[in-house]
Amino acid sequence: MPVSRNIDSWQQVESRQDFAAYLRRLAADCEQACTDQGPHSPAAERWTHRSINTFLWGWVRLLGSRIDGTDLLHEQASGQPGWQGLAYHLDIVRATPPGFNCALADSGTAPDEVDTVRDLRMYAATLASDFARDERERQAKISRGEWAGDGGSWAHSTLYDWLGAWAAWVGANSPFHAQLEPVTWRSVALQLSVAKIYE
Repeated sequence: MPVSRNIDSWQQVESRQDFAAYLRRLAADCEQACTDQGPHSPAAERWTHRSINTFLWGWVRLLGSRIDGTDLLHEQASGQPGWQGLAYHLDIVRATPPGFNCALADSGTAPDEVDTVRDLRMYAATLASDFARDERERQAKISRGEWAGDGGSWAHSTLYDWLGAWAAWVGANSPFHAQLEPVTWRSVALQLSVAKIYE
């Protein structure tokens, strides 16, 4: 595996390994924002979100603005995000307010059904709803005095741990990783589906 560069900005992302390094950077920055006591610390001001589901709802809103033409997102070729475009999405989502949508929340879209940016928007909404449901079930167990140590269907409950898991998986190498190139809306959905369960 090639040595990853120090990636400080989405503009530096040129490959899958660069994207993994950028995700690690985002995870560390998010952890600092979530654990800092002061709401006006530099890290805290860069992050609107403190949970996985609000981050995903922010992405839903961002993708919606791309679909309706009010915000043209950075894409690399043929209307697909590419590694740099995907990094740009995450950079913008950090400060994008959540865009909850009841119709999208119930879409039940699966990652292998994603072909377009509209499909990815529905899948992100499906994941956001699933995470919120999972957290409610975990909290209900705790309130009943039941053991909830292994969580639910999500491997991580914090945004920064989820971003870190995504980084670890994207940065690994296996024959399965060949499906990630080129970066398409479907391959992004695949990454998100694995990040949900990757430890």
